Amino acid sequence: MAVLEGFFMQQHSNDETRMRQCAEGVLVALKRCTMNAASGEIAQASQRHQLNSWRVSQALVRLAQEVDPEADSNATAVARFEWGALLARRARP
Repeated sequence: MAVLEGFFMQQHSNDETRMRQCAEGVLVALKRCTMNAASGEIAQASQRHQLNSWRVSQALVRLAQEVDPEADSNATAVARFEWGALLARRARP
């Protein structure tokens, strides 16, 4: 049982890391900044708004993909506040 719990915890951690990396990639593309700068910006925005960085990362990625935001309206509001202008300026096909 403990092995199974450890597997699920590791899988959840991997998902969080992957989402954070995707969000960093969004910022690198939009701002032409380094990965370190993007990571720091996500961390600072999360801390400033007192939200988990994974939630903010997920909201940023969903907005960038133009997917309807999930019920996490706080994280979506933060992502729109912090990076909405950049997302609005990107070229549309």
